[in-house]
Amino acid sequence: MPVDMTNRIMVVPYTVKGDSILADQPKLWSGKPLADLGLVGGGNYDLAPDGKRVAALMPAESPEAKVDQSHVVFLENFFDELRRKVPLSK
Repeated sequence: MPVDMTNRIMVVPYTVKGDSILADQPKLWSGKPLADLGLVGGGNYDLAPDGKRVAALMPAESPEAKVDQSHVVFLENFFDELRRKVPLSK
């Protein structure tokens, strides 16, 4: 899944014939550009191993949202926390 010069993800339809892969013209996957992290070679998206899902860092929608753009929450032991907050009734 290549990214073009405007930081947008491109997709390339293709067909397989025998031992050959025939690529079609690249097309935009999304009109929105990815977040610019200032990294050479990307780092702002990743493809799931099965190729069916994409995780992408997108820029903030508004100037107010940019304040929270660098805020990340890591939640460990999710199910323990869920059981603590919502105990199972017997």
